[in-house]
Amino acid sequence: MRRGKKEGWKLSAGEWADAQGKVLSVCHPDWRGVRTAAYSQRGPVLETSEAAAHATDIIDGMAQTDMSVLVLQGFPPRSSELLRAAHNGGLSTRVVLHSSMAQHGVDPGEAAVVEAVLGLADEGVVERVGFVKKGQAEAFTALGHAAHYVPNRTPQLPPFEPVSLGGSGLQVGVFVEPMWRKNLTTQLGAIALMPSARAHVMAMPGNAYLSNLEVVEHGELPYAEFVQLQGSVDLNLYVSLSECHPMSPLESYLAGVPCLMSRTSDLFRSDDDLWQLASVGEIDDPSAIAAAAAELLANQVEAVERARTWMDRFDPIAQSLWEDFVG
Repeated sequence: MRRGKKEGWKLSAGEWADAQGKVLSVCHPDWRGVRTAAYSQRGPVLETSEAAAHATDIIDGMAQTDMSVLVLQGFPPRSSELLRAAHNGGLSTRVVLHSSMAQHGVDPGEAAVVEAVLGLADEGVVERVGFVKKGQAEAFTALGHAAHYVPNRTPQLPPFEPVSLGGSGLQVGVFVEPMWRKNLTTQLGAIALMPSARAHVMAMPGNAYLSNLEVVEHGELPYAEFVQLQGSVDLNLYVSLSECHPMSPLESYLAGVPCLMSRTSDLFRSDDDLWQLASVGEIDDPSAIAAAAAELLANQVEAVERARTWMDRFDPIAQSLWEDFVG
């Protein structure tokens, strides 16, 4: 019996014989949001940074189980080869894409991934294509590419204890990559407007004018340590320029920490009071972000309670959409 872990890939169940269910999700171990989304669907997950290199192991391993559906969450390098091998091996294949049309307009690599997946669907190699972002499946279907809305489910956090971050001021986390879409510089500008605030980030952007801001750089942490850090600050910011179904705000509220988001996804939209409290529309305005953050902090108990209730209500909907997609 092949073990479910070797160099280059890892199976969440440990052993193929212990993998339960019909569906195997494959994701990249370093794509944190996509990885969390894959695990949120509650089934077996295989992590690999180069999908095709382990195609034989994956297909042979699935043959030892009841799993007959292979779902790629995102599109790790050489995914096309894995999907072709799985299709030729009699497996049912799916791909869930975690990018938005806004990204496709500026990131050639993201656009190329979508084109590749749609091409595989046209060939019959990929049986269904899903999009995490609300409204995008309808647009692609209107353009002649059958697509499905497949939102993420509520994440499952590992146990953690908050840690002291030192100092007596407001501790604010902005745990996003310093790239255009994540809007990090604007959010740090907002923190500069918050009295006695200290920012906690993964990495600083290269803007010299931010040097007077008190910032702690933590680097890219293992997931359990990241969850602990995100749950130890007073407030998290996730005011990005484009999102699909971000997991960090959900993780934050599950940890009991309010998180201010941009109004670029479907998170909390069905609860108007929570939507107004936990999100901000002026996503390129530091003063608007700071004002919205102050309002959120003043009502954080209500926000955390409402966010958790929203997740409890939305998760069965997301589960049903997932089951339709993989069924």
